[in-house]
Amino acid sequence: MNKILLVLFFVSFSLHLMATEIKLEQIKANDFEFNCRTIGTPSDGPAIILLHGFPETSHMWESTMEHLHLQGYYCIAPDMRGYSPKARPKGIKNYAIEKIAKDIIEIAKAKGIENFHLMGHDWGSAIGWSIVGLYPQHVKSWVALSVPHLTALGNAVKNDEKQKEMSSYARLFQLSFLPEAVLKAKDFKRLKESCWYLSTPEQVAAYQAVFSGKRALTTCLHYYRKNWNKMIQISENLNIAEVQIPTTLIWGNKDQALGRQSVEATQQYMKGEYQLIELDASHWLVQDQPKEVWKAMDAHLKKYN
Repeated sequence: MNKILLVLFFVSFSLHLMATEIKLEQIKANDFEFNCRTIGTPSDGPAIILLHGFPETSHMWESTMEHLHLQGYYCIAPDMRGYSPKARPKGIKNYAIEKIAKDIIEIAKAKGIENFHLMGHDWGSAIGWSIVGLYPQHVKSWVALSVPHLTALGNAVKNDEKQKEMSSYARLFQLSFLPEAVLKAKDFKRLKESCWYLSTPEQVAAYQAVFSGKRALTTCLHYYRKNWNKMIQISENLNIAEVQIPTTLIWGNKDQALGRQSVEATQQYMKGEYQLIELDASHWLVQDQPKEVWKAMDAHLKKYN
């Protein structure tokens, strides 16, 4: 009997360890198949969906997912449309922000999740704002990293000289072929120096593996080509003029891509509970100040879970 109990204990312990490790899953949704990192099971507790930006992948969230799971959350971080090899439709039109938002809702449904907390960084934050507007019934709360409300950002890009200068890279990304050639040159040297300099070697290897894939860099740049120049028009269509979802915006005051004007202007669109947390950090918040980011996330989730 003791041997049987011992075997059952080790089986149970092994299953527990498996449940607390990050898994790579392929989730079918919206006629595509997405590579997703998950930790735990939907029965573990409230679900959190984490959306990456450019030029990163879901790998950026691994340590954050482990941190959140220890507190009882089930986490999903997809490699979004354009990043997952089996979710790379041809054509710029297929990268409209509304279509990417629907992907995320369908991924949640595929896992049997009706409501979830939402977190996003960079383009993942832009997608998150669209989900908040289009599918508020599915979002318990929202944490945006770096990217402010899209109308505020669109207005700043149009009217603020400092933001225009900071966004010059995005205008270059509108060109065909040249950005891909420049970013791939010398084994992604520019991305390593300007974007991945705080990332671990494991993260950089994961990012390179994705962006080296067939058409991957082009499909990821299509986010800019389809959406950037129409940000104000897009935000009007997203129903985010008055955001009711409890929201926390985390922004680094050393961000070289997103200036203070749009961040502070976000307040006027918040009709529900809202908090701005300013960190002494760069655009790459999760790598730069992970403990401070987690502290802000923890406080947000404790309040709105």
